[in-house]
Amino acid sequence: MSISSEKSQIKIKKGYKMPSEKNKTALELWEKLSKAYDKVRKVQSKQMFEKNLTSPQFGVLEVLSKSGPVPLKKISEEMMVTGANITCVVDNLEKEGFVRRVPSKEDRRVILAELTQTGKAKIDAIIPEYSESMVTLTSVLSEHEQKELTRLLNKLQG
Repeated sequence: MSISSEKSQIKIKKGYKMPSEKNKTALELWEKLSKAYDKVRKVQSKQMFEKNLTSPQFGVLEVLSKSGPVPLKKISEEMMVTGANITCVVDNLEKEGFVRRVPSKEDRRVILAELTQTGKAKIDAIIPEYSESMVTLTSVLSEHEQKELTRLLNKLQG
């Protein structure tokens, strides 16, 4: 038995129990989501590398650009990474002069990250080109399809 696709042919070993149709659909969806994510992430990583940033650094700058000063914990939640990871990313952005840490005026226990003028200039310079590359990547879908995909992905997120 084999599974054929346009790009490859994979032989299924004897004794392998094929998943149910419902499970096959879910597995195929996960595979397609993963591959689409990897494709976009590779484009983004290459683009950020050219700007001397990592993808996580860009993510932090983007969050701060959209939201203003934000607690580090909120950034880690938004980016779905650990607090330790955000601490390291913010440390490096701080060394580059793109971000600074400031104490919260409402809660002395909370440290906020905010863009510096240099950080604002950096993200402002990147966003137009980044937006264009995302437009190019998604141009295989009509505007209606893009909105529908966004709606479905929001539903999947819960």
